[in-house]
Amino acid sequence: MSSVEHCDIRPLRHDDPHEESSERARPRRRKRIGNCSTAAVSNCWGLHIGRWPAKRAFTLVELLVVIAIIGTLIALLLPAVQAAREAARRLHCTDNLKQFGLALHNYHTAHRTFPPGLIMTPNPLAGYANANTMLLPYFEQDNLGNLYDQRRPFHEQSPSVARTVIPLFLCPSNSKENLLDLPQLAPWALPVGTTFAATDYLYSKGPNDAWCLPAGNMPVAERGVFTMNWPTRIADIRDGTSSTMAMGEGAGGSRWPLCRGAGCTTPYVGPYGSAPATQPWIAGATGTVMTVSIGFITGSVWGSTAERPNKSPVTDTYVDISQWGNCTSSAGGGPHSTANFRSDHPGGVLVADGSARFLSETIDMPLYRRLSTIAEGLPAEMP
Repeated sequence: MSSVEHCDIRPLRHDDPHEESSERARPRRRKRIGNCSTAAVSNCWGLHIGRWPAKRAFTLVELLVVIAIIGTLIALLLPAVQAAREAARRLHCTDNLKQFGLALHNYHTAHRTFPPGLIMTPNPLAGYANANTMLLPYFEQDNLGNLYDQRRPFHEQSPSVARTVIPLFLCPSNSKENLLDLPQLAPWALPVGTTFAATDYLYSKGPNDAWCLPAGNMPVAERGVFTMNWPTRIADIRDGTSSTMAMGEGAGGSRWPLCRGAGCTTPYVGPYGSAPATQPWIAGATGTVMTVSIGFITGSVWGSTAERPNKSPVTDTYVDISQWGNCTSSAGGGPHSTANFRSDHPGGVLVADGSARFLSETIDMPLYRRLSTIAEGLPAEMP
C-alpha cells in the first residue's frame, strides 16, 4: 500500500497537566502533522493542498472568434450611432431655421415688412447691408448690430465684426473651415479685411436668378421673398405663407466647389485654385467682371430655385453690371446668375410662416420653383 494510504493528518493531542481540560481551549501549534511520515506528508500535501487544478487558457482560435464577434457588434452598432448623431444635427439645423423665422417675423412686426435681401447702389457699385445685418438685433446680437454701421458699405465695416462667428448661422452637418480666408481680396486693401465668418443659410430670391434695378421690373410671378432693394410684406405673399419658402441651406467647404455661370458643370479654378461655395454672413456683394478679373467668385447669401437643389459644382452669384436693367432669368437667356441651394443632409427650408421643412433633392423642379414664388397664382403645397 502506498504512503498516501498510510497518511493520517488528524492532529495529535498532547496531555498537559498544567492546561485546563476545556473544549474551548485552543490547541497549541504542533510541530508534527498527524501521524504522517516525511514522505507521506509530501504526498498528502501535494494531493490535498499544493496542487490546484490548472486553469485552462483561451486558444488562439477562441480568441479570434471573440474578436470577430466584437467586430461584428461594432459594425452593427456604428451605423445606428451615426444615424442618431445625424438626426441630432438635423434637429439642430431645424431649430436654427426656426430662429431665423422668429427673427424675420419680429422684424416684420416692428417694420411691417421683411428686410430686403440687399440694399445696393449701382453707381458707385456698393452693397450696404444684407438681411443678416438688418436682423442682428432680432438674433439677440444687439452689440454686434451696434458695431455694424448701416450707413457704410459692408466692405468698409470693422474686421472684428466680419470675423465674428454667430453659432446660429452654422449648420452642424456642414463641415468647412470657419473662419474663411479670401486672399483674392488683398489687392483691393478693403477696410473689412480678407477674413470672414461664414453662414450656412441663404435667403430665397425665387426662381428668377436675375439681379436688376429697379427691382420692381422683375415679374411678380418669378419673385421670391428676398429681392434687392425691395422689402416684402406678408400681404405680398399671395401664394400663402405656408406654401412659400423664405430661406434654404447653403452648405460650403471643399465638398461644394463653385463654377462660373448659370448651368455650369466644371469647377472654377483661378489664380488661387478652386473656390468653395462658402459665403461670409456679412457680405453684401455678388461677383462681377471686376471680381472675376482678380480670380474671385462667390456663392453669396442668396439662393435661387432656378437650378436643382444640391447641384454640384455650385453656380456662383454674378451680376452683369453692364445690364442692370435686364431682369430676365438665366432660364430665359438672362446674363446674371444666383447660387443654388445645397445641403449635407436632406435640404432644410424655412417656410414664410416660420415653420421648417426638409425637401428632397429629387423634388419635382416645377413644384420646387413654384414653392419659392410669392405671387405666381398657382396652387402648390409643401411636400
